[in-house]
Amino acid sequence: MLKLQQVLGVMRKMRSEIELSEPQFGELTDLFGISSLVVDNLGVISSINDSAAEMLGFKVAELLGTMLMRLVVDGGSALSNLLSQSSGVFEPFDLVLHGRSGRKSAVFVVPVPIDHGDGATRSILLVLTEKAKRQASSHTLQHSELELQHFANRLIVAHEVELKRVSSELHDGIGQVLAMIKFMVEDASRRLKQGKVQEGGHILDETVQRLRDAMDDVRRLSSELRPSTLDDLGLIPTIEGHCRKYEDAYDNIKLERHLNVEEAEIPAHLKSEIFRIVQEAMNNAAKHACASTVAVSMLSDHGNLILGIRDNGIGFDAKQFAGGPVNQQGIGLRSMRERAESTGGFFAIKSAPGSGTTVEVRWKLHSVVMRGGTNGMQSN
Repeated sequence: MLKLQQVLGVMRKMRSEIELSEPQFGELTDLFGISSLVVDNLGVISSINDSAAEMLGFKVAELLGTMLMRLVVDGGSALSNLLSQSSGVFEPFDLVLHGRSGRKSAVFVVPVPIDHGDGATRSILLVLTEKAKRQASSHTLQHSELELQHFANRLIVAHEVELKRVSSELHDGIGQVLAMIKFMVEDASRRLKQGKVQEGGHILDETVQRLRDAMDDVRRLSSELRPSTLDDLGLIPTIEGHCRKYEDAYDNIKLERHLNVEEAEIPAHLKSEIFRIVQEAMNNAAKHACASTVAVSMLSDHGNLILGIRDNGIGFDAKQFAGGPVNQQGIGLRSMRERAESTGGFFAIKSAPGSGTTVEVRWKLHSVVMRGGTNGMQSN
């Protein structure tokens, strides 16, 4: 109803400030795709637009001068009350009209009094909405709201999964190392107090190495969450650096990269999400796909930013990922999809047993969405 109310408000203002003829009223509502007609205080149709005439199966000229009541099958009392203006209140109401072929159209009617300048209402604009279309629009809106709610729920689940992963890393990794360091410092302190300086010094030397390991774990975890090089150097150098580390860690995998895009072409708020998708897809290829070749590509093509990660691993049934329940989808795959879709991207995954896997994400650069925000961002 918001659009309709806005249109009617504009129409009232225009009608009061400039002299619009009744046919011009019809042209205006036709422009907005709205069925409308104008009746005088006797219910005679003095103007009707093409949309309303077509809905009833007539031509405009055939309905001019016709009593609207002759077309009413049901709801005539509400129309009579409106025309009598006994209450002076113009409330919406339902009508059932019949057309040329006998087809009945159930419509929702919004009456708008036309002020002729002297304060008297001698004609009324009736805006008609077919109830079937109205119900279909309502159903579409409800479906969209449901989809939005499901999408929001998936984002929350993905966020919770990420938090659990970080929590596990802290507890099982850094937490355990810090607990060991605490024990070693206490042991060294006890030995030093006992005069066992050499033993205490040796334990402290080992403690320093453990602290270095803990610092490395913190840096690694921080880099996984958001590499500092994204801000300092940009996305392309960050991906290149990750690829070099990947080659060092997995010397049995041949890594190909084709990053044919300029840094300036990549919207700043997409960079972190793109890196995490690349990171996840490459890790999946190494840990789960048993791949020997991985290819990473990114290019700008006709206003689209296209990211692709392809491997020649064992593959899996992609249909199960697309249509299966949430608990049957890999956490990593689900995370990649949420990151893509939450920023306005289109996520696709192609795979089959024995045929490798291809992950592709496309963003339209003029309509990408800031994750967690409400506004789109224009990118040239």
